[in-house]
Amino acid sequence: MNFLAKACGLSLLVLVSGSSLAQGAADDLLSHLQAYQQLRGQFTQIISSEQNTRTQSSSGEFWLSKPNKFRWHYASPYVQEIISNGQKVWIYDEDLEQVTIKQASQSIASSPLAIILGSRSLDESFDVVELAETDGLRWLQLSPKSDDTGFELMKLGFKQGILSRMELLDNFSQITHLLFTGVELNPQIDAQVFDFQVPAGADVFDEANP
Repeated sequence: MNFLAKACGLSLLVLVSGSSLAQGAADDLLSHLQAYQQLRGQFTQIISSEQNTRTQSSSGEFWLSKPNKFRWHYASPYVQEIISNGQKVWIYDEDLEQVTIKQASQSIASSPLAIILGSRSLDESFDVVELAETDGLRWLQLSPKSDDTGFELMKLGFKQGILSRMELLDNFSQITHLLFTGVELNPQIDAQVFDFQVPAGADVFDEANP
């Protein structure tokens, strides 16, 4: 669930900078992120500290639909679901039999997911520079202009115009690496994928309607 904020790969070399080039990088990134309406694929998530003394790994599937609809299914090591229908976000922990409900507008706006969903203005919200191409990916680095994002730095890696990796550094020096595989652009996704029925017997914490 920590994918909603974090991380970086500080060893990457900054290739270009300056306001005009940063603007060009932002425009290029926008062109990639605006080229689709829906996404589907698999992910692997690795979370560590800057000292790499402790890591957590998980994997699963994801579905995205603009604006602000997504389903993030963690299959291992524990089953967890994070679903948004555009109005509400449900966070379901199967082991704990617990559901937390939040307002989508507040949860998404301050997270890196807003960039993928196209609901956040890059020009207004981030300083953007293009990094050296590594691992066959073209990289862009985003630094938030305000303190409401929960992360200090984010890097996006693209392969043939498709987002392949995200690396985020949060405000607690925690690093999250996300690797996307099998990504499909504009697949047919059933609308029910972005809805959630609370399982019988689950504890519910409704923060959307306090």
